[in-house]
Amino acid sequence: MKKKGIASRILWVLSILTLIFLWAPMILIIVFSFSSNKYGSSWEGFTTKWYVKLFTNDQVRDALMRSLIIAGVTVVIATLIGTITAYGLYKLNFRGKQFLRTSILLPIVFPSVVTGSALLVFFTRLVHIPLGYPSIIIAHIVFCSPLAVFIILGRMQRFDWSWEEAALDLGATPLRTFIRVTGPQLLPAIMASAMLIFPWSFDDFVITYFVAGVGSTTLPIYVFSQLRFGATPVINTIGTLFVSITMLGLVLVYFVQKMGKSNT
Repeated sequence: MKKKGIASRILWVLSILTLIFLWAPMILIIVFSFSSNKYGSSWEGFTTKWYVKLFTNDQVRDALMRSLIIAGVTVVIATLIGTITAYGLYKLNFRGKQFLRTSILLPIVFPSVVTGSALLVFFTRLVHIPLGYPSIIIAHIVFCSPLAVFIILGRMQRFDWSWEEAALDLGATPLRTFIRVTGPQLLPAIMASAMLIFPWSFDDFVITYFVAGVGSTTLPIYVFSQLRFGATPVINTIGTLFVSITMLGLVLVYFVQKMGKSNT
Protein backbone atom coordinates (compact mmCIF):
# COMPACT_ATOMS: atom_id res chain seq x y z
CA MET A 1 0.00 0.00 0.00
CA LYS A 2 2.84 2.40 0.82
CA LYS A 3 4.49 1.71 -2.55
CA LYS A 4 1.21 2.48 -4.34
CA GLY A 5 0.87 5.70 -2.37
CA ILE A 6 4.41 6.79 -3.23
CA ALA A 7 3.90 5.89 -6.91
CA SER A 8 0.66 7.87 -7.08
CA ARG A 9 2.37 10.91 -5.51
CA ILE A 10 5.24 10.69 -8.01
CA LEU A 11 2.78 10.48 -10.91
CA TRP A 12 0.85 13.43 -9.48
CA VAL A 13 4.04 15.53 -9.20
CA LEU A 14 5.13 14.57 -12.73
CA SER A 15 1.71 15.49 -14.09
CA ILE A 16 1.83 18.91 -12.42
CA LEU A 17 5.38 19.56 -13.69
CA THR A 18 4.34 18.55 -17.22
CA LEU A 19 1.36 20.90 -17.14
CA ILE A 20 3.56 23.74 -15.86
CA PHE A 21 6.12 23.07 -18.62
CA LEU A 22 3.40 23.11 -21.29
CA TRP A 23 1.42 26.07 -20.00
CA ALA A 24 4.14 28.39 -18.65
CA PRO A 25 5.09 29.93 -22.06
CA MET A 26 1.45 30.57 -22.95
CA ILE A 27 0.66 32.06 -19.56
CA LEU A 28 3.68 34.38 -19.85
CA ILE A 29 2.53 35.57 -23.28
CA ILE A 30 -0.95 36.30 -21.95
CA VAL A 31 0.40 38.12 -18.87
CA PHE A 32 2.91 40.26 -20.79
CA SER A 33 0.27 41.17 -23.37
CA PHE A 34 -1.19 43.36 -20.61
CA SER A 35 2.16 44.84 -19.56
CA SER A 36 2.89 48.51 -20.26
CA ASN A 37 6.54 47.68 -21.11
CA LYS A 38 7.15 48.75 -24.73
CA TYR A 39 9.16 45.60 -25.48
CA GLY A 40 6.64 43.25 -23.89
CA SER A 41 9.37 41.39 -22.01
CA SER A 42 8.86 42.56 -18.42
CA TRP A 43 6.03 43.72 -16.17
CA GLU A 44 5.70 47.49 -15.70
CA GLY A 45 2.01 47.87 -14.95
CA PHE A 46 -1.34 46.83 -16.38
CA THR A 47 -2.58 48.21 -19.70
CA THR A 48 -4.86 47.25 -22.59
CA LYS A 49 -3.36 49.69 -25.11
CA TRP A 50 -1.60 46.90 -27.02
CA TYR A 51 -4.99 45.34 -27.78
CA VAL A 52 -6.19 48.70 -29.05
CA LYS A 53 -3.11 48.93 -31.28
CA LEU A 54 -3.67 45.37 -32.45
CA PHE A 55 -7.17 46.02 -33.75
CA THR A 56 -6.31 49.45 -35.17
CA ASN A 57 -3.34 48.08 -37.13
CA ASP A 58 -4.39 47.73 -40.77
CA GLN A 59 -1.83 45.00 -41.53
CA VAL A 60 -2.91 42.91 -38.54
CA ARG A 61 -6.58 43.41 -39.35
CA ASP A 62 -6.08 42.38 -42.98
CA ALA A 63 -4.02 39.33 -41.99
CA LEU A 64 -6.64 38.36 -39.40
CA MET A 65 -9.46 38.65 -41.93
CA ARG A 66 -7.53 36.49 -44.42
CA SER A 67 -6.94 33.84 -41.76
CA LEU A 68 -10.61 33.88 -40.74
CA ILE A 69 -11.85 33.65 -44.33
CA ILE A 70 -9.45 30.82 -45.19
CA ALA A 71 -10.26 28.92 -41.99
CA GLY A 72 -14.01 29.42 -42.50
CA VAL A 73 -13.99 28.14 -46.09
CA THR A 74 -11.70 25.25 -45.09
CA VAL A 75 -14.05 24.23 -42.28
CA VAL A 76 -17.07 24.01 -44.58
CA ILE A 77 -15.39 22.16 -47.47
CA ALA A 78 -13.11 19.89 -45.40
CA THR A 79 -15.96 18.86 -43.08
CA LEU A 80 -18.22 18.11 -46.04
CA ILE A 81 -15.51 16.08 -47.80
CA GLY A 82 -14.65 14.29 -44.55
CA THR A 83 -18.29 13.38 -43.88
CA ILE A 84 -18.88 11.98 -47.38
CA THR A 85 -15.55 10.12 -47.37
CA ALA A 86 -16.13 8.61 -43.93
CA TYR A 87 -19.62 7.47 -44.90
CA GLY A 88 -18.32 5.86 -48.09
CA LEU A 89 -15.40 4.15 -46.33
CA TYR A 90 -17.71 2.73 -43.69
CA LYS A 91 -20.65 1.64 -45.85
CA LEU A 92 -19.06 0.57 -49.14
CA ASN A 93 -16.97 -2.51 -49.81
CA PHE A 94 -14.44 -2.32 -52.63
CA ARG A 95 -10.95 -3.51 -53.48
CA GLY A 96 -8.22 -1.43 -51.87
CA LYS A 97 -10.54 -0.01 -49.19
CA GLN A 98 -8.11 -0.62 -46.33
CA PHE A 99 -5.21 0.84 -48.30
CA LEU A 100 -7.25 3.96 -49.10
CA ARG A 101 -8.33 4.30 -45.47
CA THR A 102 -4.71 4.11 -44.32
CA SER A 103 -3.38 6.43 -47.04
CA ILE A 104 -5.79 9.17 -45.95
CA LEU A 105 -3.55 9.57 -42.89
CA LEU A 106 -0.57 10.62 -45.00
CA PRO A 107 -1.28 14.41 -45.00
CA ILE A 108 -1.40 14.23 -41.18
CA VAL A 109 1.68 12.09 -40.53
CA PHE A 110 3.92 13.65 -43.19
CA PRO A 111 6.14 16.52 -41.96
CA SER A 112 4.55 19.87 -42.78
CA VAL A 113 7.68 20.93 -44.70
CA VAL A 114 7.31 17.93 -47.02
CA THR A 115 3.59 18.54 -47.55
CA GLY A 116 4.10 22.26 -48.14
CA SER A 117 6.94 21.83 -50.64
CA ALA A 118 5.05 19.08 -52.49
CA LEU A 119 1.97 21.30 -52.77
CA LEU A 120 4.08 24.21 -53.98
CA VAL A 121 5.53 22.08 -56.79
CA PHE A 122 2.06 20.75 -57.61
CA PHE A 123 0.52 24.24 -57.83
CA THR A 124 3.33 25.90 -59.78
CA ARG A 125 4.52 23.17 -62.15
CA LEU A 126 1.62 20.78 -62.72
CA VAL A 127 -1.80 22.44 -62.39
CA HIS A 128 -0.68 26.10 -62.41
CA ILE A 129 -2.98 27.33 -59.66
CA PRO A 130 -2.12 30.93 -58.72
CA LEU A 131 -0.55 31.28 -55.29
CA GLY A 132 -2.91 33.09 -52.95
CA TYR A 133 -6.37 32.35 -51.63
CA PRO A 134 -7.01 29.35 -53.98
CA SER A 135 -3.71 27.61 -53.23
CA ILE A 136 -3.93 28.22 -49.46
CA ILE A 137 -7.52 26.96 -49.21
CA ILE A 138 -6.79 23.84 -51.27
CA ALA A 139 -3.68 23.14 -49.16
CA HIS A 140 -5.65 23.51 -45.93
CA ILE A 141 -8.40 21.23 -47.21
CA VAL A 142 -5.76 18.60 -48.04
CA PHE A 143 -4.42 18.34 -44.49
CA CYS A 144 -7.68 19.09 -42.64
CA SER A 145 -10.06 16.64 -44.39
CA PRO A 146 -8.39 13.49 -42.91
CA LEU A 147 -9.07 14.84 -39.43
CA ALA A 148 -12.80 15.00 -40.17
CA VAL A 149 -12.73 11.54 -41.76
CA PHE A 150 -11.34 9.79 -38.69
CA ILE A 151 -13.44 11.70 -36.15
CA ILE A 152 -16.63 10.84 -38.03
CA LEU A 153 -15.52 7.24 -38.61
CA GLY A 154 -15.07 6.92 -34.86
CA ARG A 155 -18.65 8.09 -34.32
CA MET A 156 -19.91 5.63 -36.94
CA GLN A 157 -18.42 2.75 -34.94
CA ARG A 158 -20.99 3.51 -32.20
CA PHE A 159 -23.92 4.27 -34.51
CA ASP A 160 -27.01 2.02 -34.51
CA TRP A 161 -27.40 1.36 -38.23
CA SER A 162 -30.73 -0.41 -37.70
CA TRP A 163 -32.36 3.04 -37.64
CA GLU A 164 -31.09 3.75 -41.15
CA GLU A 165 -32.22 0.33 -42.35
CA ALA A 166 -35.67 0.87 -40.82
CA ALA A 167 -36.05 4.22 -42.61
CA LEU A 168 -35.08 2.64 -45.94
CA ASP A 169 -37.51 -0.25 -45.37
CA LEU A 170 -40.31 2.26 -44.74
CA GLY A 171 -39.75 3.84 -48.15
CA ALA A 172 -37.44 6.77 -47.47
CA THR A 173 -34.88 7.55 -50.15
CA PRO A 174 -31.15 7.21 -49.25
CA LEU A 175 -30.77 11.02 -49.35
CA ARG A 176 -33.79 11.63 -47.14
CA THR A 177 -32.62 8.90 -44.77
CA PHE A 178 -29.22 10.55 -44.43
CA ILE A 179 -30.75 14.00 -43.84
CA ARG A 180 -33.41 12.91 -41.35
CA VAL A 181 -31.84 9.89 -39.60
CA THR A 182 -28.11 9.40 -40.17
CA GLY A 183 -27.07 13.06 -40.34
CA PRO A 184 -28.55 14.12 -36.97
CA GLN A 185 -26.85 11.16 -35.26
CA LEU A 186 -23.51 12.10 -36.80
CA LEU A 187 -23.96 15.82 -36.08
CA PRO A 188 -21.92 15.89 -32.83
CA ALA A 189 -18.95 14.31 -34.65
CA ILE A 190 -19.38 16.64 -37.62
CA MET A 191 -19.45 19.68 -35.32
CA ALA A 192 -16.46 18.39 -33.36
CA SER A 193 -14.55 18.00 -36.65
CA ALA A 194 -15.42 21.54 -37.71
CA MET A 195 -14.36 22.98 -34.34
CA LEU A 196 -10.99 21.20 -34.50
CA ILE A 197 -10.39 22.05 -38.15
CA PHE A 198 -10.96 25.78 -37.58
CA PRO A 199 -8.05 26.39 -35.14
CA TRP A 200 -5.87 23.90 -37.04
CA SER A 201 -6.34 25.87 -40.25
CA PHE A 202 -6.24 29.26 -38.51
CA ASP A 203 -2.95 28.45 -36.71
CA ASP A 204 -1.12 26.82 -39.64
CA PHE A 205 2.15 28.45 -40.62
CA VAL A 206 4.51 26.00 -42.37
CA ILE A 207 2.27 24.79 -45.21
CA THR A 208 0.70 28.23 -45.65
CA TYR A 209 4.16 29.81 -45.87
CA PHE A 210 5.00 27.58 -48.86
CA VAL A 211 1.82 28.16 -50.87
CA ALA A 212 0.98 31.79 -50.00
CA GLY A 213 1.65 34.29 -52.74
CA VAL A 214 2.30 38.02 -52.61
CA GLY A 215 -0.49 39.85 -50.78
CA SER A 216 -1.81 36.69 -49.09
CA THR A 217 -0.21 37.14 -45.68
CA THR A 218 -2.13 35.28 -43.00
CA LEU A 219 -1.84 36.07 -39.30
CA PRO A 220 0.79 33.37 -38.51
CA ILE A 221 2.95 34.57 -41.43
CA TYR A 222 2.58 38.16 -40.25
CA VAL A 223 3.72 37.15 -36.75
CA PHE A 224 6.76 35.36 -38.19
CA SER A 225 7.71 38.38 -40.31
CA GLN A 226 7.45 40.69 -37.29
CA LEU A 227 9.49 38.42 -35.02
CA ARG A 228 12.47 38.74 -37.37
CA PHE A 229 12.71 42.39 -36.28
CA GLY A 230 12.27 41.66 -32.57
CA ALA A 231 9.40 40.92 -30.23
CA THR A 232 6.81 43.60 -29.50
CA PRO A 233 3.82 43.68 -27.12
CA VAL A 234 1.51 43.42 -30.15
CA ILE A 235 3.00 39.97 -30.84
CA ASN A 236 2.04 38.98 -27.30
CA THR A 237 -1.55 40.07 -27.94
CA ILE A 238 -1.63 38.05 -31.17
CA GLY A 239 -0.29 35.04 -29.26
CA THR A 240 -3.06 35.51 -26.72
CA LEU A 241 -5.55 35.61 -29.59
CA PHE A 242 -4.20 32.29 -30.94
CA VAL A 243 -4.38 30.64 -27.52
CA SER A 244 -7.92 31.94 -26.91
CA ILE A 245 -9.27 30.72 -30.26
CA THR A 246 -7.65 27.30 -29.86
CA MET A 247 -8.89 26.87 -26.30
CA LEU A 248 -12.39 28.01 -27.29
CA GLY A 249 -12.41 25.38 -30.03
CA LEU A 250 -11.31 22.64 -27.63
CA VAL A 251 -13.90 23.65 -25.03
CA LEU A 252 -16.66 23.62 -27.66
CA VAL A 253 -15.49 20.19 -28.88
CA TYR A 254 -15.66 18.89 -25.31
CA PHE A 255 -19.24 20.08 -24.81
CA VAL A 256 -20.35 18.87 -28.26
CA GLN A 257 -18.90 15.42 -27.61
CA LYS A 258 -20.50 15.37 -24.16
CA MET A 259 -23.83 16.32 -25.73
CA GLY A 260 -23.41 13.53 -28.30
CA LYS A 261 -22.73 10.93 -25.59
CA SER A 262 -25.78 12.03 -23.61
CA ASN A 263 -27.98 11.57 -26.70
CA THR A 264 -26.79 8.01 -27.32
